[in-house]
Amino acid sequence: MTIDQLLKFSVDQQASDLHLQTGSPPRLRITGQVREIESPPLGDDQLRQFIRAIAPRAVGDDINVAMVRGHDFAYAMPGVARFRCNLYSHLGSPGLVVRLILPKIRTLEELHLPPLLAELAAARRGLVLMSGATGSGKSTTLAALVDLLNSTYHLKILTIEDPVEYEHAAKKSLVSHVEVGRDTPSFDHGLRQAMRQAPDVILVGELRDAETVQMALRAADTGHQVLATVHASNAPQTIERLLAMVPPAVLAIARQQLAAALVGIVSQRLTVGKDAMHWPVVELLRGDSVTAKYIMEDRIGDLADYIATRERGMQTFDQHLLERYQSGVVSGVQALAVATNPEALALEIRMPHAVVQERPRP
Repeated sequence: MTIDQLLKFSVDQQASDLHLQTGSPPRLRITGQVREIESPPLGDDQLRQFIRAIAPRAVGDDINVAMVRGHDFAYAMPGVARFRCNLYSHLGSPGLVVRLILPKIRTLEELHLPPLLAELAAARRGLVLMSGATGSGKSTTLAALVDLLNSTYHLKILTIEDPVEYEHAAKKSLVSHVEVGRDTPSFDHGLRQAMRQAPDVILVGELRDAETVQMALRAADTGHQVLATVHASNAPQTIERLLAMVPPAVLAIARQQLAAALVGIVSQRLTVGKDAMHWPVVELLRGDSVTAKYIMEDRIGDLADYIATRERGMQTFDQHLLERYQSGVVSGVQALAVATNPEALALEIRMPHAVVQERPRP
């Protein structure tokens, strides 16, 4: 079986990930479970051949260096899917995790996401942050937001990603895709270049360092709409993580910029529905005068209670999970598995004696 055949098989099986590791048969993640394919274990030479077939030449020419450093790249099979690949080292041999990205971009309605997300996207200026753990569906939701803008407004939209995941064909808007490592050396360099290209909307694949955070805040502060992701487990922690990346010497300025520019935060988790499909569950924080006040006063911990008031469409994870349960999308057990406070949610859904497991701390 070639790597393309293996990738096509993964798509046919509706897998979310393909795991390839020397000495082990290929495995697929299907509905959250990693399942072994009936196939012989992969040899070192065979896996290296697979990698060379889909990786950029610079990676294929020196796999040993790339796998020790860890390397992300994209691969596309036209008409089938795009794939986000991560190369790593395992006991001195290569390993590869491939995330499947189907060509169809799902809409906010198809994802059954609250109307506030469309309202945040329509703000047309300021900063919208998307947070969640790896594999929580952030890219899918961001793609839905970009597609909404692309379908509704006449804009210049520019995405900076590592690697590019969803490709947006021009609809009403012109969409440019910039890939880190191919079109620009880094996120912050890509942002600097983007500012010179008269964009209306800039999507930043990840805010991962001080320079990128500061450039994103500057872009939002000067009238651009910036969509960006942060690795954080909830909305308040998203603010804490972002500010923690800023050097102390400019923290006060960054705090002021964030308070003024923040349009909203969408923090996301995935739950398995009764239909065995993955469904997003979101915590929503609106950037308003109250949120700005808490940011300026360093009262980030108070934002959790403010979100729980459900003021103007805001909601906590557990409030959204309760809605998912009441609408029949998820079972009580499935809801409790990803709840922030499973004991309290168990009482809400009348499962007070359910055995709940504490979520691991981020």
